[in-house]
Amino acid sequence: MSRYLSFCLRLLSAVLILWGAPTSIQAQPVEATGAGVVTRSQFVADLDRLNAEIAALGSAADAPAIARTIPQEWRVSVLDGDEHVAVSARWLIAALTTAPAKPDAWPGARTALLHRLRSMRDEVATAGGANGAETRAHARSAVDTILARSEFQQSAASRWREQLQERVGKWFEDLLGRFGVGRGAARSTALVFAWAAAIAALLGVGFWLARAIADHPRGASLDLGSQAAVRPRARELALRALSAARVGHTREAVRCAYGAALVRLEEQGAWRIDDARTPREYLPMLPATDNRHPVMLDLTRRFEQIWYGNRAVAEDDARRVTDHLEALGCLRPGERAI
Repeated sequence: MSRYLSFCLRLLSAVLILWGAPTSIQAQPVEATGAGVVTRSQFVADLDRLNAEIAALGSAADAPAIARTIPQEWRVSVLDGDEHVAVSARWLIAALTTAPAKPDAWPGARTALLHRLRSMRDEVATAGGANGAETRAHARSAVDTILARSEFQQSAASRWREQLQERVGKWFEDLLGRFGVGRGAARSTALVFAWAAAIAALLGVGFWLARAIADHPRGASLDLGSQAAVRPRARELALRALSAARVGHTREAVRCAYGAALVRLEEQGAWRIDDARTPREYLPMLPATDNRHPVMLDLTRRFEQIWYGNRAVAEDDARRVTDHLEALGCLRPGERAI
């Protein structure tokens, strides 16, 4: 059963990963994926363009249009050779895409975006102003230091997730291609498979949980049966009180009689016995107009004085306690020993 649950959870995780990668299934232009390599000057020009367009935005509703012109990442050439550094733009795309949902917060968000873009632009422009006498190692070190700043980076977990999404999406696209499904229908087919797999995984987990609950008795799971099994009935405790009184153990007889009275009233629905509750806490739970209240009051007093207060047992204690047990119905007529 545990292997079946593990399989369902793995299937559900794969579906969720696939669900988050619909864009990997459709073909993307080079500009949208950030596949082209740009020089530092082109990168600065692109940042200037974005800075001007975002500054000119008057309404948050127009922000997604700018987001569609931004590549997922820039590949900035470190030198004139083939080395480059990937600079993620997903933070900017996400901020512009979600801007219409919070129009009141747009002025502050726009100010923060412009500040961050200007900071990036100034840093890259300053690094690109080095003269031709700089060595290759020095230039690489300068650019790496700038592009290593937090605004140029994305978390390792995010990069791992995106790479996994791209791989799963490419695998799924190739699989659909083998069955003759074109790219235009790939997204709708993927959604159908994702829904079917998610529902199947959830049904599997629900079935496993139902079987697990059905296989374990409720009393055993909550450990409710053990206490009920060891607690004696009221009449049994009353008979123990009579036996203790017969051999002269009146103090033990009073304790058993008080316990029998508590259980008897629990059986009659007056309260639920709680071992953490003191004898004086039970009395307010019984209305003063109840005919059992005077009996419990006298029995409680005698129990507290004899058991807790070590009062000497009087001659009529056993008789009065036995009267109370008979009045409460713990003993039948004729069962009295005294």
